[in-house]
Amino acid sequence: MKRTHFAERRLARNVFSLLLAVIMAVGVSFVPTPKAQAAGTTITSMSYFSPADGPVITKSGVGQASYGFVMPIFNGGSATWSDVVQDLGVKVKVNGNWVDIDSVSSFVYNQNWGHWSDSGFNGYWFALSATTEIQLYSRANGVTLNYTLVFQNINKTTITAMTPTQGPVITAGFTGGAGFTYPVFNNDPSIPYAAVADDLKVYVKPVNSSTWIDIDNNPASGWIYDQNFGQFTDGGGGYWFNVTESINVKLESKTSSVNLVYTIIFNEPVRNSYTLTPY
Repeated sequence: MKRTHFAERRLARNVFSLLLAVIMAVGVSFVPTPKAQAAGTTITSMSYFSPADGPVITKSGVGQASYGFVMPIFNGGSATWSDVVQDLGVKVKVNGNWVDIDSVSSFVYNQNWGHWSDSGFNGYWFALSATTEIQLYSRANGVTLNYTLVFQNINKTTITAMTPTQGPVITAGFTGGAGFTYPVFNNDPSIPYAAVADDLKVYVKPVNSSTWIDIDNNPASGWIYDQNFGQFTDGGGGYWFNVTESINVKLESKTSSVNLVYTIIFNEPVRNSYTLTPY
């Protein structure tokens, strides 16, 4: 009985070894093939993210204007842009026909159109010099959503009058920061800075001096753009300064010599304590 049992065990071991060798030889074919990653979601519906994001967006500018809108709501809100990005395309209407934007030579990605992302939102942006029709479409299902980006051109003009919207006397903060919004040009609040920018010069002088300094592209004067002066765009835009003394700022027309003088007062902080602390 013992010898028979040993023989059976040896036979079983040999069979197992042979089976293992076969598995190792062709084992790759026995390994389950991983499932391919699921394809991106296709678009079944699109709707405008908000009334401000289509179907009609109107902008005005001198020569061109910048447009932007948030991505539409996909599939009733059940899909995000990242879900459907592979299925989403853009077309432009050219001579009455919808043409893929990549086939239109006047549109160059990241030059006059592209994607934007900010604070968790995504969308498209366009820089246009004419009214343009845009269509977002599903490559798989043919679902579309149309936008009309209306451009209203503003002609350049020269300055005949300026009225301050802030100041003209402004007190700088204790660190020397001060600024003012652009004035009203030609008694017409609808005229933006861009329409008169080519006709406008900026001069600066200390309040106790009679010599005006042209600070446009003049770093030798000590006034360096984006360091101690510059422009901001919020609220219609304007100029900002960082001063160490009280100064006058003069905006002047190159063609008519119409000008507007601001006074920025800097009160140097008075140190009334010389106690040193860890703070």
